[in-house]
Amino acid sequence: MIVRGQIASAWVGGVLALWLSGASVAEAREPLDLIPAESLLCWQGRPLPDAAPVSDEPSALQTLLELGTRLAGSARGGLDSGTQLGVRAAELFNLMIRYPHALALIDARAKPVETDPQAKRVDRLRGALVVQNRGHPEPFLRLIQKTVNEQTDRAEATLVTKTAGSWPYQELRDQRLPEWAVIAWGHIDGHFVLTVGAGVWPSIAAIAAGEAPSLSEVPWYAAARRNWGRRALIELFVAAADIQDRLDPFLDGRAGKFFRAWDAGNLEQAHWALGLEGRALFCVAHFRLGDETVRRMYADPENRDPRLLATVPAEARYAIYHLPLDRFLRRFFRGLMSIQEGRQRENIERIWAQIQAEHGFDVERNLLAHLGEYIVLHNDPPHPLRLPLAVTGLIEIRDEPAAVRQTIDSMCGAFQAALDQAAAEGRAPPPWNLHHSGDGVWCLQYGLVAGPAWTVTERFIVFSWSPHALRSYLAKVGDELNCSLQ
Repeated sequence: MIVRGQIASAWVGGVLALWLSGASVAEAREPLDLIPAESLLCWQGRPLPDAAPVSDEPSALQTLLELGTRLAGSARGGLDSGTQLGVRAAELFNLMIRYPHALALIDARAKPVETDPQAKRVDRLRGALVVQNRGHPEPFLRLIQKTVNEQTDRAEATLVTKTAGSWPYQELRDQRLPEWAVIAWGHIDGHFVLTVGAGVWPSIAAIAAGEAPSLSEVPWYAAARRNWGRRALIELFVAAADIQDRLDPFLDGRAGKFFRAWDAGNLEQAHWALGLEGRALFCVAHFRLGDETVRRMYADPENRDPRLLATVPAEARYAIYHLPLDRFLRRFFRGLMSIQEGRQRENIERIWAQIQAEHGFDVERNLLAHLGEYIVLHNDPPHPLRLPLAVTGLIEIRDEPAAVRQTIDSMCGAFQAALDQAAAEGRAPPPWNLHHSGDGVWCLQYGLVAGPAWTVTERFIVFSWSPHALRSYLAKVGDELNCSLQ
C-alpha cells in the first residue's frame, strides 16, 4: 500500500510524466473524438458566453464554495466525506464549463443487494470526462490533488503511474471502495482525461491512437450533427435502445418504462443541439425511430412573436421554447415516477393525492390545463458569478391566471406546512425553507442564500435565480406581463 507521503511522491512523478509526454498522433478535433462509440449517454459542451474566463486565480464560485465549506465544517465539527466530494464535484463542473468538454456514461450495471433482493446497487460503472485544455492541466491536477488528500486513507489507497500507448496516466484505487471504482487521469494530445471504471483510461488512449472508434464516428450521430451540431454550445447524445438493453435486466425494466412514459418506447438514438444565432438560442433534436429519423425544432431562433419578444429585455440573450406544457409536464412527472421502485412509487402517489385532497387543489385540472405552449428564458438580470443556469424564465398561461396563482400558492403552502410539521415532530428538516412575501413572490431559502424565486402574473409564471433578480426583472418589463407584483 502507498501511504500519504508516498502518494505525494507518486503524484509529483506522475505530473512530470504528464508534462514530458508528447503527442504521437494528430490532436483530436474535439473532446467527442475521444469518447467511446458504445457510450450510453454523452454531453458535449463548449464554453458558454457567460462563463467566467479561465484564470490561474480561484474563481468567485470556487472561493464561495471554499468559504461555505469552512463555515459549515466549523459548525458541524467537520464535513463528512460525501459532502466534501459534492463540493469538489461542483468545483470540477465550474472549471469544466470554461473549456470545450465531453462527459460520458459509457456503461452501467446493477445487481441485487444480498440482504434485500428487491434493492439494487451499482455493480459496474464506467464513465469519462474529456476536457480540451490545450496542454494546461494544472487547474484539474490541483483539484484532483485536493480530492485525493480528502478522500484517501493512508493504509487503503494505492496511486500508481501507468502507460497506455504513448501516454502516461495515474490510477487510484482504494480498498474501501468497490472493484469498479477505479479513478484514472492523464493528458492526451491537448485533452485532460479523467475516467471512472477499470480499463476506461486505456480504452480512450486506444481511440486516440486510432485503434477504436469514437462517438463522433457513429454514422447516425455524424449525420444528425451535420447542420447544427458543429455550431452548438451543448450537444446531448442518447443511445436509448442500448440503455434499455443494458439496464432493464438489472432495474426491473424501469429504463424502458421511463422511455415509454415519454411515448418513446421505440426510440433507438437521439441527439440534441443547443446554440446561439445572434441573441437567440436554437434547440433542435433528431430522433431515430427504427429506420426513420425525425427532426424537431424546440427553440426556433427565427421566432418573432412580438408578445413573447416583448418579455425579453433589450440586449439579453434568450430562448423561446415551443412546448405544449400540459402534455410535456405530464410526461415529465410520469418519467420521474417510472424510475421509482414499486413501493416507493406507491407511497409518493398516495402522499401526493392526500396533499391535494387536504389542501383543496388538483394540479392537472387547476394548473396544467391552463398552461400555454411557450417557455421564454433569458439572462437578464445577469448572475454576478456568471452561473450558466442562473436565468429568468416565463411559463405561458393560456387562461384562468387566478386559478393558476391559487393552485401554486396552495401547493407551496402545503409543502411549507409539511416542513413545519416535520420540525414540530422533531424530525430532521431539509436544509432549505419556503418563504412567501406580501407582494406574491415565493422563494427557496438556504440559510442566508435566497433563490430561486417565482410569482404569477396575468400571462406568465415568472421565475428567476433570486427574489432580487425577479423583482428587478418585473420592475423593468412588468407592463409587458399584463401585471405588476400584487
